[in-house]
Formats: sequence, structure tokens, C-alpha cells
Amino acid sequence: MIPTPFGLIAIAIALFLLFRATPLGLLRFMMCCTLFGGSAAFIMTALGNSSIMPAHLALVFMVGRILLPGSGAYNAVGPAIRSNVFLAFYALYSAVTAFLLPRIFAGHIAVASLRPVTLQSAFDTFPLTFSNQNLTTAVYLVGTLMAAICATVVARRPDSAPKIVRTACLIAWVHVAFGVLGVALATVGLGQVLDVFRNGSYGQLEQSYNGIVRIAGVFPEASAYASYAFVWLVFTFECWMRDLQPRRTGPAAIALLAILVFSTSGAAYVSLAGYGVLLVMRFLVFRQNLKPAKAVVILVAGMLAVVTILALMLALPRLADQLGDMFRHMTVDKADSISGRQRAFWAMQGLEAFRVSFGLGIGAGSFRSSSLFLAILGSTGVIGVAAFLAHLMAVFKPLRASTYLTSSDERQAAGSAASWTVLSLMIPASISAASPDPGLTFAVLGGLALGWRRLRAPDPRMRPLTRPVAPPQSDLAQAHRLQARPHASSRSLS
Repeated sequence: MIPTPFGLIAIAIALFLLFRATPLGLLRFMMCCTLFGGSAAFIMTALGNSSIMPAHLALVFMVGRILLPGSGAYNAVGPAIRSNVFLAFYALYSAVTAFLLPRIFAGHIAVASLRPVTLQSAFDTFPLTFSNQNLTTAVYLVGTLMAAICATVVARRPDSAPKIVRTACLIAWVHVAFGVLGVALATVGLGQVLDVFRNGSYGQLEQSYNGIVRIAGVFPEASAYASYAFVWLVFTFECWMRDLQPRRTGPAAIALLAILVFSTSGAAYVSLAGYGVLLVMRFLVFRQNLKPAKAVVILVAGMLAVVTILALMLALPRLADQLGDMFRHMTVDKADSISGRQRAFWAMQGLEAFRVSFGLGIGAGSFRSSSLFLAILGSTGVIGVAAFLAHLMAVFKPLRASTYLTSSDERQAAGSAASWTVLSLMIPASISAASPDPGLTFAVLGGLALGWRRLRAPDPRMRPLTRPVAPPQSDLAQAHRLQARPHASSRSLS
């Protein structure tokens, strides 16, 4: 195990927070560490140079902070586990399949490895066998579970919602800054400057199309950068709709939307289109509550976007043609590209693994996919899919009124925003996720949603279903007698 400079820096900061900060402070630090999606804190040489990301290193200190004597959070661990019971079953069951199923079905199917050592073509396959990737995927799944439990524990703090929202806005602006900086440096021939952040043993891709630099920031590729930006776009926008720090969340959402539009990532465009359809359904079908002023802002922003695009086409027709060609290539023509065919090939492996294993799966980490649901289906079978969907519904709570109405309680509103974010996160994950691990961001937002929404607060706009029951007549008579004899009542109380 070899530490990297990022690992040493993360350890120093985490050690300071371990003894000087609250569990909430360490959770916010872990969330910020997810910004470095292409970085490694440790290189595991014994496991084929697998990488431990800074966020997972911060998670270790987060767990330690909660379990420290005197933290005041230890008693909340039990309720947090019960809130995440479906995710706990999914993660632990998946970890077990990672060790058992690859050995049971060894040699029965040829698969594309999650992290191949050598590749001669984009469609290389190898006979199924137990590998280091099964072990690392099992560890990542357990880490995802621990992150969700820690987030649910932290959500009990009264000041957790406003501080988490501020952290989300900070993450949004830093992520946008990394993307813009990467494009600016690449334009002047200094794109390798940001490679210092991309020291992980991942497929670090330098991509461009027709001279247009694709935005990747410090992530390995443009689609990973866009998927991460989309998550925080949804969260900040949902918070803005619920009047949660609108002066912070509104500009952050606009910045993320702009970076996604110019990201040249098919995952970004598919995710934005899917979320747009989801918003329309909420406003028209489910009667999503939205203030008139905010509805006007959304309509004006949409009209300004259309006018800007038309003005760009008229003023710079050559650039408009180039951008249109790029957009068409990343969306409509994506299926005919090498990348599109490769992703389709990886996705179909999940269905083939499900068929070969008779619905049981071939183990987490056994193959590379391009869809979270197909990765779960091929890795853990019917049991894993059922457990994951049960957790998703437990987080989203589709039958609760607070999912669609704006609550006056800040934690309830933030929990609803987080639950919509978790649901929307499934859009990019369904077309780009490589393994059945949904990731730390999914775990943290889901855990926060469960914790915040568990703390029920009455909504003043919701009328009670029954009228208050008057006290019995005998109690009223006794109260009148006590009021008539105040001195006697005071002596009886003394």
C-alpha cells in the first residue's frame, strides 16, 4: 500500500477534524473529497494497483469519529441502521456474492473485466474467475453502506441541513471551476497541469471532438464529470425550489446547468432531458407545489436560453454548425460510434450473466457494465435488484405528501430535495455506471434524506384529518374548581 500526496493531505486534515470537529464536519469533508473523482489517496499494490479514493479514506475517519467515546452519536447508530435496512441487506448480500458466485460460475461465461490488465480491442472478454476486482467491489459496497449510516446519524443534528446545503453549493462552484480551468489550460496547451489530480489507476482519458475540448475537470472522463455535476445540479435546484438558501442554491444550479450544456457529454444531455421530463410530470400530473415567482423565473430562464441559442446561430453560424454536429454525434449518432457500441456490449453482459446464472447473478465485481441496474441484475440477480429498489423507494417515499409539497420545516424540505436527487441520480447511473456499487454520493444523499425525513414536523398547510377531541366534562369541572381555589391548589401541589 503506497500513500500518495493526496492521501497524506487527506490524513492530516481528517486527523485534525477527528479531534476538533463534529461528525457533521467530517461528513462535509468527505463530501468535498468526492470532488476528486480521478484521484487516489492510496495505491494498493497487492491488489493489482487498485486505488483508494480520498473520499473513502475520509470515510474511515468519519466512522471513527462517530464511534469515539463522548461523540454523542453512538446511540443513533442503531436507528440509522434500521433506516437503511434495505441498503444494508443489498450491500452485505452483494459482498457475499462477490466471493461465492464467481467461483460457482467460473468458466461458464466470458465477460469484460471491470479493470482489465491488457486489452487488444474494446470488446475483449475473459473467462469468468474470481479476481481482485471482486474483493475491491465488495469493500466499496460496504463503504457505501457505512457512508449512508453515517449520513443518517449526522442528519439528527439540528444544524445539519443548512450546513449540508452550503457544502453542496461549495462543491458545485469548485466542480465548475475545475471544468472551466481544464478547458482553459487545454486551449493554451497546458492541459497536463491538472494531471496532478488524476493520479488514480483509472482510465484517464483526454478527449476532444472536432477541435472542441470536452470538459472533464479532474475526473477521468467527460461522462463521469457530467454525471457528478448533474447530481449537484438537481440537489441545488430542488433546494432553490423549496426556498433553502435561494441566494446560494440558485446561482450554483445555474452554473452547473451551463457547464452541463457545454460539457459535450451524452450522459449530460440524456440526464438533463430525463430530469426535464420528470419536472414536467411533477408540475402537471403530481401537482408539485411551486411558488408563482419561481415558476416565472423558470419560464424566463428557458426563454432566455432559447433566445441565446438563436442569437448564437445567427451571429456565429460556423460555430453553431460545429456545436450542432457535436451535439448530434453525442446523442443521436452515439449508438453508431465505437463508444456507443462498446457501452451497449457492456450493458448486455448483465442480461447474459443473469441468464447464465439462472437469475442468481455471477457476483459483484465480476464484469464491467455501463448501466447500474444491469450491473446489479447480472451481479446479484433478482434478490439484489429487489433489495436495491426497496431502498430506493424507502428514500424517495412516493406516497408521502412532503415529497410533492414544500414543507416549512428546513430539514423536511432538505430531505425531500435529497430524495428527488437520489431518484434523479438513477438517470446517469443507468447509462454509465460500471459496477453494482451506487457510490458514496448516492449513499450520503440517501442517508441524509432518510435521517431528515424521519424527523417529522407538522406542516401548517396540511389540515388535520380529524377534529380535536374536547376533554371530558369531569375534567372541565375540576379545572373550574381549581381556578376558583388557587390557594388550595397551590397547597396541594406543594
